[in-house]
Amino acid sequence: MEGSDRPEIQIVEDKKVEEREPGASRHGNFKNYYKFHPAEERVRQLPRGLWQLRKNERKYNALDVGCNAGNLTIELHKFLKEELSIDTDIQILGIDLDSNLIERARANTSDPSIHFECLDFFTEIRETAICSYLKELEREKFDVVFCFSITMWIHLNHGDEGLVKFLEEICQMTEMLVIEPQPWNCYRKASRRMRRGGEEDFPLINKLKLTGRMERHVEKIVCGEKCAFRQITTTQDNNWGRKILIFQRKQL
Repeated sequence: MEGSDRPEIQIVEDKKVEEREPGASRHGNFKNYYKFHPAEERVRQLPRGLWQLRKNERKYNALDVGCNAGNLTIELHKFLKEELSIDTDIQILGIDLDSNLIERARANTSDPSIHFECLDFFTEIRETAICSYLKELEREKFDVVFCFSITMWIHLNHGDEGLVKFLEEICQMTEMLVIEPQPWNCYRKASRRMRRGGEEDFPLINKLKLTGRMERHVEKIVCGEKCAFRQITTTQDNNWGRKILIFQRKQL
């Protein structure tokens, strides 16, 4: 009898873990992500009064990298509409490497000013697709790029060099940058979830040299000579212990 109870106990324990955590993922493309990290909470965390139009402009263009099923992209569009003048033409593009999530994102809105594309940032087609999108808008850069909780997945899968490359390339395509980097303890949790799920651990995790205070590493890269951004503000921690860092291109 005692042995027969154990599978039931394990099922209950697994269910409790599932209710607390989104599960294992190699790229962060969780199908139920917003159940654990509501989009509305992220938007409430964003400061007011920082979002401005360029001189003599009535258009504002944004990019949301790692948009998942698009919930946050849609909320960001609403937020920018509230922050900027009512007659501003706000266009936002959400990109994600998971085609199933992009299909869900497209089904979540019929607003023609919100676009979704299935793109992996580390492919040549991404550069071509984004350049084409900006060209259609008659722009060379985005006004703002949002990167919410994606730096860890880039770091784990592409190493220190990949993280640096990502941040440097993102800085080249925007005037303002909003980043919510995952703290180092999230790296350990992601690794543990993979192993607990019977998956191979992240091969690069023990080779990473950029560890510890991840927001400091992000700040150093983005505010470095190559990117030439300045930090505007850092928010307080949100409900799951993460800060949002906001940067702006230095004026020459």
